Amino acid sequence: MAKKNDDFFVEKKPWSKVKDELLGCYLKPYVAKIIHTRKPLAYVDCFAGKGKFDDGNPGSPLIALDIFQQGLASTKLEGNAQIGAAFIDLNYASELEKNLSDYKGIKIVSGKYEDTIENLLKTRTGCNVFLYIDPYGIKNLDCTRFDQFANGQFNTIELLINMNSFGFIREACNAMGTKFKIDDGSFFDDLIEYDPTVLDSTDKSIEALNRIAGGEYWKNIITRYKNGEIDGYKAEEYFSQQYCQRLSESYKYVLNMPIRIQQNRHPKYRMIHATNHPSGCVLMADNICNRWELLKNIQNRGQLTLFQEDFNNQIVDEDRITDYVIEHFSQCNRWVSLTVSQAVFFVRYGAICKSGDIAKVLKKLEKDRRIEVIRNPSQTAKGKPSTFMTEGHGKTVSVKWVK
Repeated sequence: MAKKNDDFFVEKKPWSKVKDELLGCYLKPYVAKIIHTRKPLAYVDCFAGKGKFDDGNPGSPLIALDIFQQGLASTKLEGNAQIGAAFIDLNYASELEKNLSDYKGIKIVSGKYEDTIENLLKTRTGCNVFLYIDPYGIKNLDCTRFDQFANGQFNTIELLINMNSFGFIREACNAMGTKFKIDDGSFFDDLIEYDPTVLDSTDKSIEALNRIAGGEYWKNIITRYKNGEIDGYKAEEYFSQQYCQRLSESYKYVLNMPIRIQQNRHPKYRMIHATNHPSGCVLMADNICNRWELLKNIQNRGQLTLFQEDFNNQIVDEDRITDYVIEHFSQCNRWVSLTVSQAVFFVRYGAICKSGDIAKVLKKLEKDRRIEVIRNPSQTAKGKPSTFMTEGHGKTVSVKWVK
């Protein structure tokens, strides 16, 4: 059994700050949007830890709860806005309760995520559900359980998953009798897990990897790596892509977000966002882009950065974005919602730009009569033709490519 790192919560590491920045920056607009569905929000932090690091830095529970308080305070829906937050942890429930004592109406669950999550969600029918899944080790990431979540009778559901993809490749190599090597000998020093997953070449380990991956596709990747056809970085890239494809069997919109330690370097791990709701996907993509400056400040201190290139470390400029938009929307030969088409764009190309950047290109294409646009309402309050290229707040946009 792997040794737990008991000093894990002594100091908040830079990579942990990036994960929580991404969560917090997304939750702010997410809560503002979800409150107006007039359906309760059920938020679950599945591996909550202590709630606060020993150095005083807030953990994900405190970050989320502060955002919920702000969101409820700013809403005009009076008693109609409801947020129920639950925090699961096996080892630190007592510390968690102490650190969250200022917040009322929350639920702290002492136990394992895999043993408690179904019971927590079974009474959440009709709710908006958000699960933050930042596990202590990859063994907790059972893909079939994510399938079950998607099939729940919820109003909406979103998952934000921290996938230690290199950790998976390393253990998959162990299970298939080969050694995982990459050119950076200190690569794993930045990714210390609280409860590391250590697997060996047994049928039990193979079964565990199949559950995590949601299938056996990973075996071919490791075989190719073992045979020298691909290096370790390509093996991680292929696994991440196919993992997202597997999740897309249950979730229409899956974003794969590589997190890098330094610019122009390989990603250290992946944050995966999965939902069946296009507006959530677009909101997450915008969140990544809008918060770039905030995350860049962390990188400037010699620590971490969220990507500014695409998945192949290529700079994405305006011309390339225009090419991608044309490539994507030229396939819209039937009327399609703007939000849906943008969500599919981000799934296909990644969060390489904001939805507003796509809208700019579309407006030019509309002017050039290369796309048709239907807006509702079609006219402004002053009787002029509508020109908006965003949806929400009673506005809808449908687009179609002109053949």
